[in-house]
Amino acid sequence: MIAGVFVAVLVPAMLLAHASAQSAPMTDEQINRIRTNCVSTKNTLTQLHASDALLRVNRGQIYLSMTTKLMSRFNARAESNRANAKDLVSVTETYGSALLNFQNDYKTYEEQLSSALKIDCSKEPVAFYDAVASARVKRAQVHNDVVTLHQYIDTYKLTFDAFATDFASNGGTN
Repeated sequence: MIAGVFVAVLVPAMLLAHASAQSAPMTDEQINRIRTNCVSTKNTLTQLHASDALLRVNRGQIYLSMTTKLMSRFNARAESNRANAKDLVSVTETYGSALLNFQNDYKTYEEQLSSALKIDCSKEPVAFYDAVASARVKRAQVHNDVVTLHQYIDTYKLTFDAFATDFASNGGTN
């Protein structure tokens, strides 16, 4: 599903050519291509917007559950039993910060994509292109945030494994 959504972002990118707000001005051919493909591009972006919203809710709930129902609860239990869980707590706090970044970056991306969809690409093709390009950059940041969250989940697992090994080797005391 993620791969499908990623491909959906590439379709408008190909349709909108290789122009960039930071590079040379768009050619008449590029502007005409945007106008010609306006309806299909907007339809694709609307579908992407809807599927991303659903994906964000589902992923967001999973990521939040990881910290509230698993990490934090286990950390609190370990600490209440006077086990040394400082490394687990540290990873959980960093994960929490990364989760907040994901939520904020997604909101920024969603707002930018909504803004792009409000632009009439047949009348304002350059503004539309620039808005979509900005949304693409913001979406890439959301992807980076997801990668970071998964890295912290992996780190927590490794830290938990080390904690469990140490706990077992010390006869249940840490």
